[in-house]
Amino acid sequence: MKCENFNIILINIDGFRKDKINSCKNLEKIKNDSLYFSNMNTVAPYTFASLHSVFSGLYPSKHGVNGYYNIFKFKKDQVVTFTELLQKNGYYTSYDIIDDSVIPSQGFDEKNVFDEKTVDFNKRHSEMISKLALKEKFFLFLHYTEMHKHLVNAVIQKYDQESNDDKYFQNLQENDDRFNSYLPYCDAYIKNIIDTLKNEKIYDKTILILFADHGTSLGEKKGEKFYGVYCYDYTLNVFCIMKIPGIKKQFIEDPCRTIDFFPTILELAKIKPTNELKSDGESLLPLVEKNNNPEREIFAETGGLYGPWPSPEKHNVFCYKYDSKKIIYNQTPNTWEFYDLNSDPDELDNIYKKNSDIIKLYKKRLENFLKTNNILE
Repeated sequence: MKCENFNIILINIDGFRKDKINSCKNLEKIKNDSLYFSNMNTVAPYTFASLHSVFSGLYPSKHGVNGYYNIFKFKKDQVVTFTELLQKNGYYTSYDIIDDSVIPSQGFDEKNVFDEKTVDFNKRHSEMISKLALKEKFFLFLHYTEMHKHLVNAVIQKYDQESNDDKYFQNLQENDDRFNSYLPYCDAYIKNIIDTLKNEKIYDKTILILFADHGTSLGEKKGEKFYGVYCYDYTLNVFCIMKIPGIKKQFIEDPCRTIDFFPTILELAKIKPTNELKSDGESLLPLVEKNNNPEREIFAETGGLYGPWPSPEKHNVFCYKYDSKKIIYNQTPNTWEFYDLNSDPDELDNIYKKNSDIIKLYKKRLENFLKTNNILE
């Protein structure tokens, strides 16, 4: 792929559900014209851990942000981010985020923080792109939180987050309608970004990556009103749309992870990582080229602020997914779950059986991951 000197814009649509793309005509249009990774999985279903993994290519246990209260414990002296490497290779790097703690700050020439309560994302981000269009090549990370803002007001501030008995879990249709009511904001934002790139005449020299850091609950599982509590697919199985000039559209259904962004962006920028640079991810480009790649294993972890077993200091819910099957370990109550995602995509029927050979295999793989990453003492 010939991508030297292309700009790179990475946009996180905070909390966006993959199943809502077809309700946004502009988002769906760019999906249908781009590389669409339909089986993208976040390694942690909440923003802080998820985004630190995106920029480092590492699981939370390795980069340090492995709990809501550990947002300032990123191992910046030990971990290299892809923005540092882009910066060293001539990219002007910039971000616009809700808070300085959301992503690793190293490797940025320009740092911007918005006030979520008053920000006009369309105007602000259009102006930022227009300014950066004068650069020879740039990397820009944009944090879009408009829907997150509305959901905080409508769910977090309205319902008792520690209650499992309120009406939220009994009104899935109402919750779905509420989420849908915020989609027009997002779709107008996507149109504005595309229009700005075209107006500045940099659309054909810009790699545009759209993704969600995690999904959002509509009340599918009792105990999770928002996100970050459990490791179910409605918050883990996210999406990635990658528009690369000159590359034909393609739907990629292979399982992949948000840690795979790290080596992918370096490859697109033609930056060869050194042998000392460690990443848990693998480039997404071989999946595009269909080189008979082995299926990638999916690991994820979380420790919620709320729910039945909150653990903001350290993750305590873990899962392993492979071959459309998933095992979940809830460390605090010491319980296990197992799901066949082909026959049970909504994860309604826990078929965990201690003596099952296939479950033993999945359990061993997850336990090995936890031990290898020093998660289990």
